[in-house]
Amino acid sequence: MSGLERRRVDVGGRETVVYEGGEGQPLVFMHGGGIVEGVGCFVPLSDGFRFLAPQMPGFGGTALEPPLRGIDDLVEHNARLLDALGVERIVLVGHSLGGWAAASFAAAHPDRVSRLVIAAAYGLDVPDHPIANARAMAPGELYRELTNDPAIFEGLVPDGPDPEFDAARSLEARSLGGLVPGPFDPSLPAKLATLEMPLLLQWGDDDRIVPFAHLPAWRAALPAAGVEVYEGAGHLLYWERPDSVAAVAAFAAG
Repeated sequence: MSGLERRRVDVGGRETVVYEGGEGQPLVFMHGGGIVEGVGCFVPLSDGFRFLAPQMPGFGGTALEPPLRGIDDLVEHNARLLDALGVERIVLVGHSLGGWAAASFAAAHPDRVSRLVIAAAYGLDVPDHPIANARAMAPGELYRELTNDPAIFEGLVPDGPDPEFDAARSLEARSLGGLVPGPFDPSLPAKLATLEMPLLLQWGDDDRIVPFAHLPAWRAALPAAGVEVYEGAGHLLYWERPDSVAAVAAFAAG
């Protein structure tokens, strides 16, 4: 991927893939429940930071076995990964499922997170506006719901049958099956209440995966957080809106 190096790191015997680029303060991005769109939109962050994008178990070449049994397993895997990379304190950014993972990591290891960005995040219960049932969607429908800019997927999604591509998606689904507790995480509100580092919430106002109506719940849970809303952006706001990535850089730089 242009501007970023793909490397493999041994984390307690689990081969873990990390995209890395740049120098300076470490900035870690935790991805969501799909990685087809890649991390190319974050290359600008490598101009001012040591950008790191680990691929969670079962995603992007990171070994699934042993399968994750819940969010605590993922949190501790990520803590061991930072140790293996020689990284102590980070700016942490999480999108979608990764927003939940990032918030959970920050609650478990607040001493390691100097600033936290949460974007279009899964995890809170908003009964009148449930998250989309992505697993019930055909691939074409899902990609249409994820973004208002279909060009994001050009060259990344096969036009016809592709067993290797399908196998990768299947492995991701297996990983999520052991990780995600359901349509929301009942343990999350108590974790959010402990967060004291500077916070930024970002959302696209046309998000059809984790609806924009979830943002007020996150604002209520994190009343000290700054908020950025991106008009017309769908769930993949970082890939649709370069200004949302620039906002991360500005917030991370303090």
